[in-house]
Amino acid sequence: MKLVSSLAVLAALSLAAGSATAFDLGEAARAVSGITGNGATQNSSQGQALNLIGQLDELDVTPTQALGGSGALLQLAKQQLGSADYAQLAKSVPGIDKLTGDSGLDQLGQLGALTGLLGQSDTSVNAQTAAAVDNVQSLGDVNQAFSALGMDAGMVGQFAPILLQYLGSQGVGGSLLQSLGGIWDVGGA
Repeated sequence: MKLVSSLAVLAALSLAAGSATAFDLGEAARAVSGITGNGATQNSSQGQALNLIGQLDELDVTPTQALGGSGALLQLAKQQLGSADYAQLAKSVPGIDKLTGDSGLDQLGQLGALTGLLGQSDTSVNAQTAAAVDNVQSLGDVNQAFSALGMDAGMVGQFAPILLQYLGSQGVGGSLLQSLGGIWDVGGA
């Protein structure tokens, strides 16, 4: 069944890529999320990863940077939120652990065929980069993870509001979003 749905997704994307000249990550995310729907947990976490990549596409980052940067921010949240708050986050966004730390980078192996269709086949991540994303304890560590991913530390301030908006769209409540904004140093949170 997984093979059939994966083939259907790839077929749909290859048709869309062949007929569209301006096919980007955001369009791919919308296409795949429309095809996969609310399937099994694995498909759900892949769909979440694609939706998040689609939202971060406006920052002109690679899929590796999108998932790695988000993973670093979510790892910081996991480390700094109280256990009850993190449990509420996990309840509001099922499968969030699959996007937290270097787990989000693991999703790239499963999304490799998609990024290959988009002409961005380099989804490899070295162990040092994965460790930088996974071993986040402070905002300084997030900055180091972004650097390891090839991004300027200033990108944290661009990622965080998009990630907050994404989490809000997944049903995360206002007080938890404010806590996350404080952890990620987002003004007005």
